[in-house]
Amino acid sequence: MADNLVTIARYTEIFEAEMAKGFLEDSGFEVFLQNERILGLYPSMAGDMYMVELQVFADAEEDASTLLEDLDDSYLCANILKQENALMEGHFQLTSGNHSDQYIEKISVLQNPVATHTLCNRLAKRLQEFDFDTVIGPAFGAIVLAFDVARILDKGFVFTQRKGGQMVFRDGFDLSKVKKAVIIEDVVSTGGSVQEVIKCAAEQGIKIAAIGLMVDRSAGKIDFGVPVESLLTLDVPLWAPEDCELCKQGISLSKPGSSDK
Repeated sequence: MADNLVTIARYTEIFEAEMAKGFLEDSGFEVFLQNERILGLYPSMAGDMYMVELQVFADAEEDASTLLEDLDDSYLCANILKQENALMEGHFQLTSGNHSDQYIEKISVLQNPVATHTLCNRLAKRLQEFDFDTVIGPAFGAIVLAFDVARILDKGFVFTQRKGGQMVFRDGFDLSKVKKAVIIEDVVSTGGSVQEVIKCAAEQGIKIAAIGLMVDRSAGKIDFGVPVESLLTLDVPLWAPEDCELCKQGISLSKPGSSDK
């Protein structure tokens, strides 16, 4: 049987290889992974010598390869969110104060470092062509994402936080060498936090080259004035509290992800 198998993709991460395998299997292909056990047992050593090979039967090579090109960031991100039970439905109050019938619990994703790194890898690829020296992440959820993107791209890293109700850079960071930066945010609905970071950066003479988002809940409607790269774009309804359809129906309101940021 092995003689009839051909490799159509190679991965350094088992997680992403298994995601691609599942994608093709859902489309009716018979798929095999080679070197999966080696990387699973000895990830630190085997990763330098082996890659996980995604294989199909030779007569399915062309169709499977073409379909695999459709394994885009949206599919990958959406499936990671589902796999980590991060997509919630109900009646939620968001950080912006608006209400929605959907909520993304990004902490569920961040609790899985492998899934998080896979998403950061995709964000890094989206941003690698931009000219910048530092990655900025607003506290708290985006700190992990921004740090890993900076590590992957070999850039500097800083984060911002709210202090006295105002977005500022964390004390202790040396901003003297930061000239151009990208902002990484986990989930945006109105884009308020990102706008605050842009303003905060401008006050320090830092130019924003681009913005990378894990999830854009605004369906791409927010204009930040710079290029935006989002892994997943959703069109999620938002209501002001006084106009909320779910409030009118008497559905109990949840306030997940509340923090003192």
